[in-house]
Amino acid sequence: MAQLVYVGIAPHDPTLPHQVANADHGHPVFRRIRDDYEHMRDSLNSASPDVIVMASGDHFNQWFYDNVPAFAIGKSGRSEGPFGWEREVYGIGGYTAPGHHDFGRYMLESLLAKHFDLAASDDYRIDHGFTVPLNALRPEQDIPVVPLWTNVLVPPLPPGQRYYDLGIAVREAILAAPHELRVAVLATGHMTNSVGGPAMARFTSEPVTPWDLRTWELFTNGRVDDLLPECTWDKLYQQGNGTPGFLVHLVAWGATRGAVPSWCDLTSSPASFVNTFLEWDAATIEGGHR
Repeated sequence: MAQLVYVGIAPHDPTLPHQVANADHGHPVFRRIRDDYEHMRDSLNSASPDVIVMASGDHFNQWFYDNVPAFAIGKSGRSEGPFGWEREVYGIGGYTAPGHHDFGRYMLESLLAKHFDLAASDDYRIDHGFTVPLNALRPEQDIPVVPLWTNVLVPPLPPGQRYYDLGIAVREAILAAPHELRVAVLATGHMTNSVGGPAMARFTSEPVTPWDLRTWELFTNGRVDDLLPECTWDKLYQQGNGTPGFLVHLVAWGATRGAVPSWCDLTSSPASFVNTFLEWDAATIEGGHR
């Protein structure tokens, strides 16, 4: 039987690798972000996973308007990225890790059996949504990665409850797996976020919004029934065109059954979007209340 040994959420802003690498010469918030990444890297290493199931949105790289699944899973023998333009524009490093075809295939079959109509791919690349956190949390690039894509850009989207329920189904599939594996689940999304237009610079004058603070309070206190009804495309989009990326957080939350995290940190400053770091250790995962 497989074990779910770690669940974590970390940011994927493609400007962070450069800012973190130069943190000693920049805004103090980037030293704190560097410390948070290092904390999670140590925790993930201590959990000793054999495979990572990682949930992220896609940024019109792997998927586009003509072919956007609500959810999809990768089952190639290799997980590699990011796309060339991302490396060129942002100067971010590459990431090449093994995939895990057998476990990816098992997860696909298990989630289909639970009535999640996932797409699947054996021919894919992972974009910065995956590679930025992975480079920070597992720079050794040695643990197989099974990517789980979630549509957070192209409406109509499933409601937040569906993302949370997907996390529960991922948890159940892992725990029922016939493989002797230690599995970690990672996710990455957004709090308030806008890309393009005048709202993109809002964080420079309002580093953290009332929505951020309320959502963080509900999320970190396990208030599932209060938060999920507020997680719809329309309500999230009102906070900024990238804010529906918060839905990816719900996949990780579902994998813990709504447990209060064992550690978390939220950073905000006029120098960076709001960034969230959360983790649930094995004992906390086991104690999830839903």
